[in-house]
Formats: sequence, structure tokens, C-alpha cells
Amino acid sequence: MSLVSIKQEATPITVENSYSPANGNGEHFDSDVSEAEDVDFNWDEYLEETGANAAPHTSFKHVETSLQSSFQPGMKLEVANKSSPDTYWVATIITTCGQLLLLRYCGYEDDRRADFWCDVMTADLHPVGWCTQNNKVLMPPEGSNPFSGMHNTCVQQS
Repeated sequence: MSLVSIKQEATPITVENSYSPANGNGEHFDSDVSEAEDVDFNWDEYLEETGANAAPHTSFKHVETSLQSSFQPGMKLEVANKSSPDTYWVATIITTCGQLLLLRYCGYEDDRRADFWCDVMTADLHPVGWCTQNNKVLMPPEGSNPFSGMHNTCVQQS
């Protein structure tokens, strides 16, 4: 007996002219609209009955990682310097959105114009102190004020 029963009768399909703002142009288009039945499916039962194994969580790196990674607003990281990729600088997490972090380089204080987004899966992010341990150069990014007094604080924090 199958875990999922399939309804054998034909389900009527209605075609209606519908508006969807999702297509970006406000165009009308024809879409098939059908009612889908809710089917109770239990993955644990399926895996047990078939003797299969679940895919490891590492197979789904695209799934939101901000909750798993514990990145929090206010945390400081050492980040690859956009203007000079072989160097790094301290940045503060302003906010998180899924696997994206909004960062602000240290020394910009309350200036939001230089804030930038990075993806935790692809960005060159490290804990504070990593540059010292790995002989990497800490250099403020272009546009920050090296005489603000914050730069010395940033270097001392890392």
C-alpha cells in the first residue's frame, strides 16, 4: 500500500484571465487555476519504510543561515576591504536579513552611506583577531576618516 494516494478522477481546470503584480509589468495573463488536495505525508515514516536516509543539512547551504550562525547586530567582524581585497578592516553588523548581513566599516560612525550587504556564504568574514593570528593587513577602507580617533579603537579591538 502506498503512503500517498493519488486521486484518480479528473480535476476540472479553469482558465481565467488574471492580473498579477508579480510579473512586474502589470500585464494580464492566462493562468491555470486548480485546487490541490492536502496530502498528509510524513518524511520520518517514509524514510523508515523505505530504508532511506535523509540528506544532511550541509546539502542545503542556501537555506537561511543567519539563525544558525548566531550573527547579531552590534557584533564586530574582520572583513575583506572592498577597495583593496588583500587587506581587511573591522566592520560592525548593522542588521541581518536571512543569510545577508548589513555591515558598516569601523570609522564611519553614524554615516550610513558606506554601509554594504554581504552574503555569509560567500563573503570573506572572520572573527576579530583573525588578521593578527594570520598575518593579514588591517587597513581602513577608502573614504573613512583615519583621524576620527575611531581607527585606533578599531585596531585595538582587533
